[in-house]
Amino acid sequence: MSEPLAPIYLLADSQLLFWKRPGGSLFLKEIADATGVEHPSAAYIGASNDDKLEFYHGLFEPAMQQIGSGECRMILRRPAAEDAKFLETADIILLAGGSVEAGWRAFSENGLQQLIPRRFVEGAVLIGVSAGAVQLGRGGLTDDESALLPTFSLVPFYVAAHDEKNDWASLRKVLQLAGAPARGFGLPFGSGAIYDAGEIEPIAKAIFELSCEEDTTRESLAFPQ
Repeated sequence: MSEPLAPIYLLADSQLLFWKRPGGSLFLKEIADATGVEHPSAAYIGASNDDKLEFYHGLFEPAMQQIGSGECRMILRRPAAEDAKFLETADIILLAGGSVEAGWRAFSENGLQQLIPRRFVEGAVLIGVSAGAVQLGRGGLTDDESALLPTFSLVPFYVAAHDEKNDWASLRKVLQLAGAPARGFGLPFGSGAIYDAGEIEPIAKAIFELSCEEDTTRESLAFPQ
C-alpha cells in the first residue's frame, strides 16, 4: 500500500509561520513534524513576488531557524541546476505570496507545474502563503480579475486570502467564473487551514466557506477546533 499523502498547509499570510497555539506549541513545528524528518530541508519559491530577497531573508529563514531546520534555499523563477536538484529532495516546499498569475506563468516556464505535484506525491510537505495558497487550490483570478486561472488543484476547492474587508469579493467572483458546483474558502489575515485526508481544519481564526450549487449558494464560517 502507498503511504498517505502529507497534509497541505494554506496560510493567509506569513503570521502563522511564527504563531503558537494556545498551549504554547509552535505551529511551524507541527508542519516540520509532518515531514517525518528531524531537521527537514526547506525550499522557498518566490516567483509570485518576483523573487524578492527580503521576504526570504526576513521571514522564511527566521521562521525555519525556529524549528532547527536543515538546509534552506531560495528557488528563483529561473532556477539554477543545483536549485532544481535541491527541490527534488526538499522536505518542505513553500510557495510564497504575490501575484497568482505571475507565479503561475513562471511555473509553466520553469517546469514547476509538473514538479510540485510530483514532489507532493513523493512526500514533500507543501505550504502555500497567500497567492501560494490560491495556487495550491483549483485556481484564482488573473491580475486584471477578468478571468479564472486554473492552478494545481492539489486541494479540491478554491482559496482566497485576506479579502475579508471586501466581503470576499474575489472568492465570489472566482466561484461565479468557475460555475456551479463550486466550493471555496476565504482565509482572513492571521488565519490558515490544514487540508488532510479530505478534511479541512481552520487554524487560529474562523475561515469563510462559500459553496455554490445549481440553484443554491451557502455561506458559513468554519471555526478552529
